[in-house]
Amino acid sequence: MALPKVIATIRSTGPIGGIGVNPVTNRVYFVNPDTEDGSVGVLDAAANRIIARIRIGRLPFSLSINSRKNRIYVPNFRDSTLSVISGKSNKVIRTTKVGFRPDTAAASTRTGLVYVTSAAGTVSVVDGVTNKVRKTIRIGGRPSEIVIDEQTNRVYITNTVQNSVTMVNGRTQDILATIKVGRNPVILPALNPATQRLYVANNLSRFLSVVDCRKSKLLRNISLGRLQSEVTLNPRTNRIYVSSAQVEGAGKLFVLSGATHRVVATLVLPTSSNMLINPATNHLFISDFDKGRMLVYHAGSLKRIAIFPSVTGNMALNPRTNRIYVGGDDKMTVIQDVRSTSAVSKRRRSS
Repeated sequence: MALPKVIATIRSTGPIGGIGVNPVTNRVYFVNPDTEDGSVGVLDAAANRIIARIRIGRLPFSLSINSRKNRIYVPNFRDSTLSVISGKSNKVIRTTKVGFRPDTAAASTRTGLVYVTSAAGTVSVVDGVTNKVRKTIRIGGRPSEIVIDEQTNRVYITNTVQNSVTMVNGRTQDILATIKVGRNPVILPALNPATQRLYVANNLSRFLSVVDCRKSKLLRNISLGRLQSEVTLNPRTNRIYVSSAQVEGAGKLFVLSGATHRVVATLVLPTSSNMLINPATNHLFISDFDKGRMLVYHAGSLKRIAIFPSVTGNMALNPRTNRIYVGGDDKMTVIQDVRSTSAVSKRRRSS
């Protein structure tokens, strides 16, 4: 069986924060957070070489990419601005004033709009053509994470003060519903577009909230461990993966069936970790920050198939190349994932 392997290590100046991939141009973008002088690095993924560093505002945490327009959007927390970067020129083409203390942005490839959360209880909607704020949605509380359903053109925004998810019409920018979930939904939810289910991890509640997006209501809460820290899913297998209790002592991974919403498997996790799943291979990558290594599991059997020492950090996947990019304190590691032999043989039999 072919296994994933490390194919490159690229040195970087300073720690790497949020990472994003444009699979169309095969470029990787990553944030270098710094309170005085934030920047975005650009990696040519074909050559595995950093080709640019773009100066932006102060204290950027994350970024969002519109692969269709080849634009990169970075909220600058300290400056209350959004940096708009051209992926063609690798230059900032506009710095737009948005809400107070912005930390998350999400770009829609369908509409070209960009949604930016702020500590002022608002979400700024930025026009992807003019790069100006088109509308300010007043939600209240503390809007946190954003998920866009490109198929239905609906936007889902978690709120860590109101303990809710706000559903927004992506065409009119009107609020369609506010759905109560658990306490402190500060974690990026996972959306399965096929089933129209949104899975919301609640950091301070002992349950995962499942939102029925078609009916705009809470479907159910699933009892899990405390201090949920991450949720991801594989839409091909309809399995949901939730990590929990990763602050003191060993953590735990819960595997849920998307059909029954029951726990079908569990796995002990490192104390501090994050995870990424590759739907094409059904491989689960887990960064073990405690021991500074990467653990790789088959997401179906939860059998460990690889360990990469001295590789840990935030991760991003290029679905076209099956490559995973892992940020660290001073480097970017490139892991080449592969299709499992069972998936390949199944595809050959069906062709």
